[in-house]
This record gives sequence, structure tokens and C-alpha cells, in this order.
Amino acid sequence: MNYRLILYINKIIMSSYSEQHINQLVIYQKSLDVFNLSRRIASYITNDKTMLAMYNSVKKSDQYADRLVMNALGLVPKIVETESEENPSLKLKYAKSLRYFIDGLYQDCLNLESARIQGKDFVRMLRRELILLKKIHRRYVKSLL
Repeated sequence: MNYRLILYINKIIMSSYSEQHINQLVIYQKSLDVFNLSRRIASYITNDKTMLAMYNSVKKSDQYADRLVMNALGLVPKIVETESEENPSLKLKYAKSLRYFIDGLYQDCLNLESARIQGKDFVRMLRRELILLKKIHRRYVKSLL
């Protein structure tokens, strides 16, 4: 999937809610950083393959990289969905479900590290960012209680 297309989809989603409010959220900004880093790592590992090429590849490292990017892509719309929810109990439920995406990304990093790839240092850097995102997520959920 083209990065510009992802940004366009993100703008469409955000147009229904206060864009300025969402842009100020720490968890939103960190999620964008995680997505950008994930996409760059996947591009480096797979020698600039497209998302479709990674998905169709028989190489495990390409498949792991594809899952990494797709899980990272799911974070931002979920945050927008959470913030646009008016029902407090549903908002909390959506916020807690972000943890599944974060845990999935962390597992994708572990899978990539176990595969024979170049750039394991970059994957470790992403894991550190995910640990920070987990802490931010914890604070975010507590702020909704």
C-alpha cells in the first residue's frame, strides 16, 4: 500500500473528528512514528518490495515485514476511532484494545529478529519504541478511567 494513500485515508478518518485534538495526543504521535519506522524497516529488510510483493512472498522475513507494517497501520485508525467515540465505556474498551496491536507489533519484531535478516539493530530500535508506546498506552487508558 502506498504511503500517500495511507495518509489520505488517515485524513478522511480524521475529518469527522477534531483533527487538532487528535494531533496533540502523545499516543497518536507515537503511533505515527511507529508506523513510519515499521515501514522503513520493512522496506530495508525486503529491498523496497511493495506491500503486495511482501504479502505474496514465500520468504518468512518478507511475510513478517508485511505483518509488521499492517499491524502498525492499524494503530492510527484505532486511536481515531477511540477518540471519536462518545460512550465512555466503549471508549475505554477501544482504548484497551490498542494493546493487541502493540503486542502484535512486538511479536512481529521478535519474529523478524529470529529470521536471518539484515538490520536487526533497526528492529531492536523499533522494539524500544514499542516499549515506550506501551507505557504511553497505559497512561492513556488510565486517563480515560
